[in-house]
Amino acid sequence: MTATTLEHPGPLLPGAPRFRLDLPDGWHAAPAPRALAVARPTVDVPGFQPNLTVTADLVPAGTTAAQVLDAMLAQYPGTRQPVPPADASTGDHAPGSDDAPDGDHAPDGTARATLVRAHGTGTVHQRVDVHLDPTPVPGDHRHAVTVVSSWSATTPTDLRDALAAAHTSVRLGAADPAPA
Repeated sequence: MTATTLEHPGPLLPGAPRFRLDLPDGWHAAPAPRALAVARPTVDVPGFQPNLTVTADLVPAGTTAAQVLDAMLAQYPGTRQPVPPADASTGDHAPGSDDAPDGDHAPDGTARATLVRAHGTGTVHQRVDVHLDPTPVPGDHRHAVTVVSSWSATTPTDLRDALAAAHTSVRLGAADPAPA
């Protein structure tokens, strides 16, 4: 019997895709359980703590970003709201307002949703973006990278704007792992 050595990440078991995003000034990021990164202000904000989470899942190669988003939201608490334009601030168009256009598909093939849900500190607003990494991985799969930001009505507008800017800065990288 011949033994096979598996290496993770490696050619048979790819690690998470490389990604890049610009964090707001005064924010820090760290790994967290089931997440590639969780970012938040370095200084506590009164009330709900705004944050941004990045996760990745393997999906079959033919899966669309909208399908990933719909499956995720079917299992997620919250009420889906009309989506403001991709380049809009999270503070410019209140979810459900007359000036918040409908539509949840960004021009680059990502899928997007906004949610409102109850939280112990009050109502929480969330933006969810799903990006499909075009780099194929073994088993005819691709990575779906999900970026979720959360804030409340008491979150200052500059922090809401910073979250929107972080979302628009997301870029997926090459299949090669980053140097250690």
